Amino acid sequence: MASKLLARVPWLNTKKKSEAIVGVALYADVLRAVQLKQKKQQWFVSDTAELPLNDSANYSKALLKLLRKISSDACDLYVVLPQSYYQIVQAEKPELSEQEITQSLPWTLKDLVSISAENIIADYIDYPIQSTGQKAKINVFATDKQQLRPLVSELDKLNDCHLQQLSVKETTLAAMTAKDNYARLVVYQEPGDEPSVLIIRDQQLLLNRRLRGFNALQQQPDETTLSHLSDSLGLEIQRSMDFYESQLKQPPIKEILIQGIDDAQAVISRLQAFQTTPIVEFKPVMDLADVIDPKFHMALAGAYFPMLEQA
Repeated sequence: MASKLLARVPWLNTKKKSEAIVGVALYADVLRAVQLKQKKQQWFVSDTAELPLNDSANYSKALLKLLRKISSDACDLYVVLPQSYYQIVQAEKPELSEQEITQSLPWTLKDLVSISAENIIADYIDYPIQSTGQKAKINVFATDKQQLRPLVSELDKLNDCHLQQLSVKETTLAAMTAKDNYARLVVYQEPGDEPSVLIIRDQQLLLNRRLRGFNALQQQPDETTLSHLSDSLGLEIQRSMDFYESQLKQPPIKEILIQGIDDAQAVISRLQAFQTTPIVEFKPVMDLADVIDPKFHMALAGAYFPMLEQA
């Protein structure tokens, strides 16, 4: 599901297969990679690596450097894009075939995203909540071909490492949650960026909001600032829950999960004082997650879930 997003990018080489798999997660100020290898038909984490990013305009060169650092073997590469590389919007689903919908997306989105129609590369998933009497909706993920091309072109310089798939943070995160019928609200903040509020049920993305003004949560704020930011974050969480439960008429949220905030426990303690829904740190439902530092979970997921689909 999630890992197939943006898999239709025409430059991807998806035919060659290797014995090693590398998942890479790109962030605003760092790149992280996890390499998986197979021994006796069992996959294991063979290495992890990270590289600070000093200039976001040089993602392609930094990615090449990171890959040369982590892998000297032939590998299949799966990249989870930084949030700055794509936009997520909701649109009515055209009454067309799947292929025709994909072909029509650049023109459907031209007034909804800040990307020129001729440069849009887009993919979509059906929106899980469909209201009676209303047209079906889709979640659309759009990226800029001009922004993406240098990244992909640079990877062509790696003779033995083949780019298989590009995916996005939100759906990769959804794939890391429990596959059940309970909705969970996830507060996700990636390094160097603002947080997002997601609502996920059965590994499907039901709501996505990117917030502003909370970057200091990653900068070890003093107690007063932390208290203020936590209170503001609590209001955004409550607004998201109210919209989901009241406007969309859905059952209550089961739990709130915090992922990526450095001092998560301090934020949780502050939020829980004003919230009856349980709040805990995010723990991925994913094999091998417990053998690596949590900061590599997104990179691991980028490789792990495509691996499951191919098994």
